[in-house]
Amino acid sequence: GRFMKKRWVAAFLAIGLMFGNLIQAQSENISFAKVEEAALAAIKDEVTPGMQIVVTKGNEIVYSKAFGTLDGKTETTTDTIYDLASVTKVMATTQAIMKLKSAGKIDLEAPVAQYIPEFAQNGKEKVKIKDLLTHTSGLTPWKPTYFHATNPKEELEFICKLPLEYPTGTARKYSDFSFMALGYVVEAITGKTLQEYTEQEIYKPLGMNHTMFVPLKHKTNYPIAPTSLGNPFEYKMVADDDFGYKCEENADDFKGWRNYRLVGEVNDGNSWYAQQGVAGHAGLFSNAEDLSKLTRLMLAGGSFQGVTLYDAKTMQEFTTVQSEFGHGYGFEIDRGGATSGYMGLYADSSFFGHTGFTGTQFVAD
Repeated sequence: GRFMKKRWVAAFLAIGLMFGNLIQAQSENISFAKVEEAALAAIKDEVTPGMQIVVTKGNEIVYSKAFGTLDGKTETTTDTIYDLASVTKVMATTQAIMKLKSAGKIDLEAPVAQYIPEFAQNGKEKVKIKDLLTHTSGLTPWKPTYFHATNPKEELEFICKLPLEYPTGTARKYSDFSFMALGYVVEAITGKTLQEYTEQEIYKPLGMNHTMFVPLKHKTNYPIAPTSLGNPFEYKMVADDDFGYKCEENADDFKGWRNYRLVGEVNDGNSWYAQQGVAGHAGLFSNAEDLSKLTRLMLAGGSFQGVTLYDAKTMQEFTTVQSEFGHGYGFEIDRGGATSGYMGLYADSSFFGHTGFTGTQFVAD
């Protein structure tokens, strides 16, 4: 995800993190004092106002706790749901692709144009599904599509017209467009929106009642963590060429900038404005305990509590390095170390996960 200045980060979610071979003892003998210490320090240092942390081992949740507040006043609970931002990529889109792959309904070696014919323009004819999954497609990392598209159909047309920024396979440039495109691929294959497919085929069967796109439409009773006051970072991404992106658009030409606190509206502008909150790269809301169900399913090879989403071979394939740039299919692999990386000191090639712009993290070993 993109870098967030510390006061704006709304929620931190660590899910399914195993501590290598430190967990040898029975779970009740493990002290989580250092976890709590770190959580409380982050709140005190204003990295985040609140968070949930869940740790699982095997089929069991061995630790689940909510810390801090949503806004300085309302206490965070384990029922609070969060804007997952780019964790959507692995907990919605990648899950759908894994399920379709396991069922023989998608070929990762096939060109994207086999599923979306109009994608085959401006040099994208040979881009494969796997290139999207590893962020090596050649698509640009980011553009403010809401200057050009106001609904999912227009968004797809915009993506199909995009030229490649670099030759496919020659670099890894993390791109929201890769996963926007994959969301449309799921739709083309299943005839259902990404929201319908994931809710019906993945979240409902697993009892993931806290997991949903567009929670305001769901009229959910769960408390929702706010993310930021408007979109100050996204405005700057368009307005300031030194902020990481060079955009030909003029920030002040867009009249839809949100200047209120975002609660239950996806923070990401491309998802919110152009795709009405349902997109392959961002839009999912959930909580740590729900996501731990999907994490435990993955760690068990694709089945959990009588529900099978995909086979162990598919699971293994997606969570193994699949490009020379060290990326799995959808998942990031081994992003850890003593001083950098979010997967921690004990990370190795068996660790997979993802982060989100709003401060969410998911790590599994």
